[in-house]
Amino acid sequence: MASALFSLSFVSVSTHATTSNSVSTISRAEAANPANFKHLNINGGAVTSASAPCSIKKGLIACGLEKLKLINSSINEVDADYDLAQAFYYPSKSQPKTAVVVITRSGLMDDSVSAERYRISFTLKGKPSDLNWQWVQYGVQYQCVRGNKVGKWTKSLCP
Repeated sequence: MASALFSLSFVSVSTHATTSNSVSTISRAEAANPANFKHLNINGGAVTSASAPCSIKKGLIACGLEKLKLINSSINEVDADYDLAQAFYYPSKSQPKTAVVVITRSGLMDDSVSAERYRISFTLKGKPSDLNWQWVQYGVQYQCVRGNKVGKWTKSLCP
C-alpha cells in the first residue's frame, strides 16, 4: 500500500488568481530543501493541534491546508483563498515516507509582497492499517513587489 502513496507529484487545488497575478509552481528540488524557506514557529494551543496526526484517508493536500489554518490562526487569515497546492513525495532509503506540501497564495493586499508560499513537511507513521501524516516543519517564502528582489521568491522579508 505504501508504494501507491508516492505516485503523486503535483496537484492543483483551485485557481482564484486573476491573469495579472500568475501563480508559478515550485520545482521538486526547491520544495525538497527546507533551507529555501524561513522557518515558522507556532505557539500556544496551535502547537498541540498541529501535532495531531492527519489520517492518510484525509489526503495530504487536505492535511496541509488544515495545518496551514493553524499556522495563520493568530493573524485572522484563517479563511484565506489559496491559489495552488503542490504535493511532493520523497521516497528514499534514509527517509522512505517523507512528503512536502507547498501552498501558494497570491494577490496579497501588501505594498511589498505579492505572494506567499507555505512549505509543510510530513512523515508517514503508523501501522499499515492505520497510517497517519505527522507534520515535521513549516516554512514560508515571499514574492517581492519592489526592490532588487521583484518577482523573486525569498525567505527574507521583502523591502
